[in-house]
Amino acid sequence: MSFDLILPFFPEELRALLVDPSISDLMINGTTGVYADRAGVVEHIPLSLPYTNDRLTAAIERVARLLGQDLSGQNPILNTRLPDGSRVAVVGPPSSINGPTLTVRKFNRWYTSDELVASGSFPMHVRDAVIALIQKRKNGIISGGTGSGKSTLMKSFLDHVPMHERLVVIEQPAELKIAHPNAVRWEAVEAIPGQIAITPSQLVAAALRHRPDRIIMGEIRDECGYDLLQAMNTGHGGTLSTLHADSALDALDRLADMALSARTNLDQAFVRSQTGKAVDFVLHCERDITGRRRVRELITVSGYSHAEQSFLTQEVYRASDA
Repeated sequence: MSFDLILPFFPEELRALLVDPSISDLMINGTTGVYADRAGVVEHIPLSLPYTNDRLTAAIERVARLLGQDLSGQNPILNTRLPDGSRVAVVGPPSSINGPTLTVRKFNRWYTSDELVASGSFPMHVRDAVIALIQKRKNGIISGGTGSGKSTLMKSFLDHVPMHERLVVIEQPAELKIAHPNAVRWEAVEAIPGQIAITPSQLVAAALRHRPDRIIMGEIRDECGYDLLQAMNTGHGGTLSTLHADSALDALDRLADMALSARTNLDQAFVRSQTGKAVDFVLHCERDITGRRRVRELITVSGYSHAEQSFLTQEVYRASDA
């Protein structure tokens, strides 16, 4: 399905914003305002012609049906993707009080690691260090906040995985453009009428039966953290994933907490020890106050100290505050 198929449903000014390559995130707050993220800076976009919430709701409902989803008063939350991998998130009435809230995270283009070095996202020696870890089949986490560039970093480093390896890529929603010829892409889906939910945990378990050289998890959420740890600790090296966190060390804490939430009967120290054993490095990225996306930290992980109740880490790189 072409991206152009959804454009006729929207007012003309919104169509122009949807295809504007300078916009990475388009946020429509019902009829109370339209905002766009350009180069990391969110700005209000005044419209010359008003539109109604009824028209916006009708447009979103039609888009949802084209994407095999349903948006209604009984199912007011929609999380899906466009054919190019752009994410579409909706909260409609009755939950969204002033009309439907629509956010589109666009992927206008993907960047190579060389381009990210040239743009100042991280120094070359950090890029080379991460590539070396990946080629040694070390397990890594890319952490950061919303819009910090986790997926962009993930894609740039996946380009350095040897092309002969078999990848199983699990996402929700699917967005990464994988160049490897022997890569299978799976997408976790939420339950909709006529279709049961397929969870990331189920797909991780299934991946182990499809002879992967590497399991790539688009983002770790909730209980699938436990399944991914088990995969890492049973010989599946070279795993790479992302998660939301405030720092590299916080990423390890969050992964352990998510794994523990799936198996509350396990000892916390044991789960943290398994986390320290499974993860070999964490690359943390951020979007600073100017809107620039950059790598903030790179740490390596060598285990967990029960005596100190802390992860054993070594700082490889930390960006200056300048």
